[in-house]
Amino acid sequence: MKKIVISIALLSVTLLNATTNKEIKTEAKAAIMKMGKSLKSNMKKNMKKGGPVQAATFCAKKATKIEKEVNATYRKGLSVKRVSLKYRNPDNKPTFDEKAVLKQIQKDYKQHKQIPKMIVKQVGDNKYKVYKPIFLKKNVCLKCHGDSKHRDKKAYKVIKEKYPHDKAIGYKAGDFRGAFVVEIVK
Repeated sequence: MKKIVISIALLSVTLLNATTNKEIKTEAKAAIMKMGKSLKSNMKKNMKKGGPVQAATFCAKKATKIEKEVNATYRKGLSVKRVSLKYRNPDNKPTFDEKAVLKQIQKDYKQHKQIPKMIVKQVGDNKYKVYKPIFLKKNVCLKCHGDSKHRDKKAYKVIKEKYPHDKAIGYKAGDFRGAFVVEIVK
């Protein structure tokens, strides 16, 4: 009888966790899409308007402001940020726990393992972090994040003025760049 009660309790916890995980992923996905759409549309607009120099200028001066504005539209207890092991903006430096997740994703990527679209980590009572890995899918990204052969020299001059300790370079198309991190308090 004890085994049956324990089995039912474990099954209940598993089902509850699966439901909670699904809800968390759904909320995180919507938040990431909103943030990503805002950043991407502004980046495209600036790239079209003035090429890599205009896009780099926009990114250096306005991306953080846009992130704050979009975060202000989310419910209390929900926020989105971008982090990277090779960050440009010190605001994108990962915390200790985020760094561990990014290192694991990087390791799995290098070993050609399947990378999950989203990774949910419970970090406290009713507190979660959801990671959405970012890969450099477009060659246009290399204008600012590629090696010296692919980077736009004028655009990178703008970047170095704003971020003299930039680490976000040397990438190739398809490389793991970092992650969106959604913090959710239920």
